This record gives sequence, structure tokens and C-alpha cells, in this order.
Amino acid sequence: MIARGFPGLSRKKPGPRIALSPSSWGVSDVPEWGHQLDPERVLSEAAAVGEGAIETGPPGFLPDRSDQAKPAQAILHHHDIGGPELAHLDGQASWLAALGAETLVLSAMPPRSAGAAHGIVLSSMGWAHLLHLIGSVQHVCSRHKLRLAVQPRYGSMIQGPSDIERLLVGTEAGLCLDTGQLVLVGADPVEVLELAAGRIQHVHLNDIDAGLALQVREYGLDYGDAVSQHLFKALGTGDANVDRVVEGLRRTAYRGWYTLDQDTRLPSAEDRPLGAISRSLQHLRTLLG
Repeated sequence: MIARGFPGLSRKKPGPRIALSPSSWGVSDVPEWGHQLDPERVLSEAAAVGEGAIETGPPGFLPDRSDQAKPAQAILHHHDIGGPELAHLDGQASWLAALGAETLVLSAMPPRSAGAAHGIVLSSMGWAHLLHLIGSVQHVCSRHKLRLAVQPRYGSMIQGPSDIERLLVGTEAGLCLDTGQLVLVGADPVEVLELAAGRIQHVHLNDIDAGLALQVREYGLDYGDAVSQHLFKALGTGDANVDRVVEGLRRTAYRGWYTLDQDTRLPSAEDRPLGAISRSLQHLRTLLG
């Protein structure tokens, strides 16, 4: 979810809606991910580059103003979902709607027994079950007048072009288009944009080194190690065709958020991610100008 109203962050400005993500500052709830910056520094630097919105990040990262606050990005655990998890999602959707959110972003994760395996192939029965679960979440979102955006990403059950097409045909859910993650799973973001025309509900923009992405996808390079080797690059300097994606989104009159979301690992508190964030932000503003 996009957060506004914290100290230092300005009100939303006219024109395309741009948000930042704490992940670009190395913030993560993954164990041993790297040095974790405090929220005050992230908010201060986000305000310094002139944007008025930031994603909420991992649970508990931003100061909560509600005792019922839940994580902003929902996780659907394939095969594990039941009444309690749907009730949790319903509570999360209710909280987001009360705060004025428009979209719930959903990641469909594999069975816990699969660990972090990549490239899991579902049977026809498995796909029917997964699409039914997504339909259940779609129903929850509809009750709270939220749009649902499923995010294809590395390590999830929905990754490459054929998975995305099956999702679009089998459900009414929208899509969270994440440029770098699509390259990471072997998809072309421009082709996915064309495939999902009219169904894009949220956008994560990041650029990526296709060579390192191939090593992660095909040769088992650890994702975190790849991030430390600068898997993600400043917008316009990698292989995700970000310029063409933004052009295509503008051509289709996309009106949702553009979130700058580039996973980063910080070895120490001395690291300064703000320079890379500023360069990417300036490139995005030029594309949207």
C-alpha cells in the first residue's frame, strides 16, 4: 500500500503518481538481508528527493497509526489457505480500504514444502485450485471496493508469460507489472504489458542486469547474492526496457501508481543508496514529463 501523511512527506502532486519503496533503501524482513536503516532516515531521504508517497514496506517498518494495521502486500500460500487466512486477508482489505487504498497487491507463493524452488510446474488440478483461491481473494477485494493486482515474481507460482496468460484468462484479477521481476523470470515486460492490456492495476519499476538474472534463473545463483552484485540497476541503464514500458503505459492511459522498487542490500550504515534512487527517480520523471 502507498503511505502518505508521515512527517516530511508532502501531499500528492498533480500528474502521474510516483511512489518510492523502502526496499530501494535496503529495507527487508528477509533474515540476514543486510544493514537495516531506521524509518526516520528513509522518510527523511524520501522527502529530500521530493516525492510525497512511499510504500509501507515490511510489517512494522513505518509507524502505525492503527492497532489493526496489517502488512500491505498480501501473501497467498498455495494449498495452505483456509478460513483463517481468508479472514486475515479480509481484515487487511478492510484496513486498506479505510485508509483510502485503491489496490491490494497479491503474491501467490508455492507450498511451504517447496522452499525457494524456482520453476514449479502446476498440474491442471493445481492450476484450478490456484485460480479458485485467487478468485476468493478477488471476492474479498470487491467487498471492500479494492482492485486486486497479482504480482508475477521470482519464486512465486505465477512467473513467466504462459502463467500470466493463464491467470488473465482464468480470473478477473488485475496485474502488478514489475519490470525487473519479469526479466528475472524470463519474460519480456513489453510483451506482458501488451498481453495484459487494460488489466494493469499497479506498477513496480526497476531495471536489471539480464546476465545476472539468467544466472539466478538458470544456474542457481542465490537471489540475495545477485542483489549484492548489483542485479538491479538505475532506471534506464539495464535490460528491462523501462522506457518502452512507461511509453506503453502512457499510451494505454494507465492512471495507477508508478513505484520505484529496486531491491538493495546494504553492507553497513555507511552505504548511501540515495544517489542511485535519485538517478532513477530523475529518469522516471523525464519519461513521465
